[in-house]
Amino acid sequence: MRIRRLISLLVFLAASSGWSQSPTNGKVTANSYVNSYFKFSYTWPRSLQPYNTASLHLTQSPYANEFLLFSAMEGDEPYGIVVIAERLYAATPHSRALRDGADLLNRVVATFEPEQHVVIRSRKHFTSPSAVPFDELDYTEDGQPSSAVAAHIGKFLIVFKCNAKSEAELEAMNRSAARIRLVR
Repeated sequence: MRIRRLISLLVFLAASSGWSQSPTNGKVTANSYVNSYFKFSYTWPRSLQPYNTASLHLTQSPYANEFLLFSAMEGDEPYGIVVIAERLYAATPHSRALRDGADLLNRVVATFEPEQHVVIRSRKHFTSPSAVPFDELDYTEDGQPSSAVAAHIGKFLIVFKCNAKSEAELEAMNRSAARIRLVR
């Protein structure tokens, strides 16, 4: 009897470990990225195509506080969107814990160097129609339109880093980020 219980427990644990969720549990459908962990769906602008995030060669944080989720690029050109999740309230040995989207954007601005020729175009806080709070920073770097758009979902910020070849394309990227939909 004890052995049966032990075997049942082991089978249950093995099966349930396969169902554990991770922030990177996302998939690309025909025209959307759907993340089952954060329970959101994102539809990218038509000018972009999904890009294999592994080929971005970004360094993964050893502290489990940031996760690369999705990227889309404009053909072979260096314009597009990279989406990452940043855990809030998670300090590391090298940085204070992020408090919110405004705190993240303050840190982004603090990293700009004079030789980057950054011009801040606008900064705003708003709530989307699906009740998601957002913070957005629009700027140019060496004349190239760029933005950082942070959505507060649960204990994370979903950050859209956008760069475009025109203001109109950047606006389309920013609008697409602000239209993420919460899903069940």
